[in-house]
Amino acid sequence: MAEMLTLRQLNRATLARQMLLERREVPIAEAVRFLGGLQGQQSNDPYVALWSRLSGFTHEALTELIVERTLARATTMRGTLHLHTAEDLVGFRALVQDYLMGSWRSGFRGRFAGQDETAVHRAGLKLFGKKPVTIGAVGKALHEKFPAAEPLALAMLMQMRETLVQVPPTRIWGNGSAPLLVRAADWLGPIEPQLSRTDLVRRYLGAFGPASINDMQVWCRLTKLSAEFKALEPELAVFEDESGRTLYDLPAAPRPDGDVPAPVRFLPFYDNVYLGYDDRRRMLRPSDAERINMFANFKPPVLVDGTIAAGYKVMRKKGAARLAIEPYHRLTKKQVREIEAEGEGFLRFMEEGAESYAVEVEAFAA
Repeated sequence: MAEMLTLRQLNRATLARQMLLERREVPIAEAVRFLGGLQGQQSNDPYVALWSRLSGFTHEALTELIVERTLARATTMRGTLHLHTAEDLVGFRALVQDYLMGSWRSGFRGRFAGQDETAVHRAGLKLFGKKPVTIGAVGKALHEKFPAAEPLALAMLMQMRETLVQVPPTRIWGNGSAPLLVRAADWLGPIEPQLSRTDLVRRYLGAFGPASINDMQVWCRLTKLSAEFKALEPELAVFEDESGRTLYDLPAAPRPDGDVPAPVRFLPFYDNVYLGYDDRRRMLRPSDAERINMFANFKPPVLVDGTIAAGYKVMRKKGAARLAIEPYHRLTKKQVREIEAEGEGFLRFMEEGAESYAVEVEAFAA
């Protein structure tokens, strides 16, 4: 009979893998690779994610790796932007390519007006040369050739058929301008994909395990992964959660006791530590989940005792920087002090050069 793991044990295992129990002293590129990439929908998200995970992390260190093309940001898992190592970007993209095209056809076929995909793609490739372009410019130029289709549908076809890297000076710390795009082959040079579906299972479990097959499928949007898990089962550890779901893990991966203390951590708006699961209860209490909507009132999360317990907002008016925290349940005085202490350093990271800094934990509104 498989050993049962509580939600708290699963939480601590996830935090240990995700470098959120304690900051780690590892190279940035190594951390990004281990985590399977960093969600990067917003320019600053990878910076926030790494500040909360790595000792001595600086904005400049990550920007340098992006500028020198060790790391690159493009559309991969779930059809969302991720920052990967160059090799992983090519490998991950190859695995999810069919999903991306299926997603495009599901969302844009009706706005494509029956145009020939191959013809549009061929015309779109001519827009990508040595000079980077924006996705808006791509859509506008293609619309002139294919006026029956909507510009966004045309542009998104190119983004889903081609691996388009968002290049500096856009999409680095503090730059919120429209991303400049270059084809990955032109930006990174020739790289052959080296990642198999089986490799991806091992990678996912290393960074997110113990986890179910459905958890992984939600993370990457690949389907029919049961075959890979079945093939690997003799070398995997098998557990059950409190609901009786089968969970898999790498035998030697850390699974700390559920009583291990978990520090306060500030996360970016999107982070795979909670997006990377079908069952997110290990990271978000069901009672708190009822209070927030990830598509409406969701704020970047604060982890308290390992779970999402609050949302935050960073503001700056003239020289005054302020960090406002909205709790999702009642916090102890000790937890408030821990949030304030971690928040002070976080706010200074977010708003370098401000004249004053203030961290405010709002009262819980039941």
